[in-house]
Amino acid sequence: MNIDELIERENRRIEDLAIEIVMLARKGEADIAKQLERDLHNSLTQLEKLHRQKELWSAGATLNINGKLQKAVDEYAHQA
Repeated sequence: MNIDELIERENRRIEDLAIEIVMLARKGEADIAKQLERDLHNSLTQLEKLHRQKELWSAGATLNINGKLQKAVDEYAHQA
């Protein structure tokens, strides 16, 4: 699964959880809604991580296209 598919999957999960939380709250099932709220928080955290990962991969690809990535790697390896 590529990064965009992972982001889309997490977005769908967040949407489903939000809908379920509202339905449970309306039914008065606060305990279950609170459990799902924790799941929602975890999914939002995961989504943030995926977006950061996508940005890093994009930046790496841009640097690689410009030939700067290899120069940076060579410089870092030389310093080690």
